[in-house]
Amino acid sequence: MFWSRTNIGGALEDRQTRRYAMRSTRCALGAVMLAGALAMSACGGSSTSSDSGDVDTNVDGKGRTLTLWHYEDESSAMGVAWAAAIEEFEKETGAKVEFEAKAFEQVRTTASQVLNSDKAPDLMEYNKGNATAGLLASQGLLTNLDGAVEAYQWDDKLAPSLQTTATYDDKGVMGSGGYFGIPNYGEYVEFYYNEDLFEKHGVKVPTTFAELEEAMAAFEAKGITPLAESAAEYPLGQLWYQLAMTKADRDWVTAYQTYTEKVDFTGPEISY
Repeated sequence: MFWSRTNIGGALEDRQTRRYAMRSTRCALGAVMLAGALAMSACGGSSTSSDSGDVDTNVDGKGRTLTLWHYEDESSAMGVAWAAAIEEFEKETGAKVEFEAKAFEQVRTTASQVLNSDKAPDLMEYNKGNATAGLLASQGLLTNLDGAVEAYQWDDKLAPSLQTTATYDDKGVMGSGGYFGIPNYGEYVEFYYNEDLFEKHGVKVPTTFAELEEAMAAFEAKGITPLAESAAEYPLGQLWYQLAMTKADRDWVTAYQTYTEKVDFTGPEISY
């Protein structure tokens, strides 16, 4: 995602989003299209209110420099895509992009300090969530992007679920308030299957979600646990949430994501 910085101090399928931080002390330079997600390099005032002001989409960036940090390997799909996006951005706006590669942990552990200093980049890749981007937004370290969202019609381009993770209220809780980031990609999480086990029990290897459900039911009927995952790694939480969403309604999801209501962690939504 893209985050704007306020100068106050000197998947089966699992779609995830990451973010970028933007300094509000630079002028808008334009937009970059990447995998269906637009990003603007932008801003006028250093405000965290719901009104970020009008955004001029026809800005000449000639003579201006935009600094960018991200932690994608240059040979990865995302790294290659970012290199292409930078080239396109510079060609389209006339601005220059100064890119500096960072490690994921380096960004994660120092984001609040960096964004509250004169060393902050204009754009920085960062994770979504109440404890990450939400915390920075509540601390006044990110600039509101409502004006850019309206000007570039990002709210029409983003699925509602992605918009939930792009908006934060004054307390840093996602799902309401202003836009402080824009998703820049979705990813698919893979899983592996045991060919010998499928062959031994005569179960067809699935190629669709419906066939996957049938295969798991077939293994379960034979007393075999059809799906397993290490509890030591982060995808377990993703799998749990995906399973919950197969039964949960919108009210349950909203309560879980935004803390607006108590969530029954023994309820039917997460009981299998």
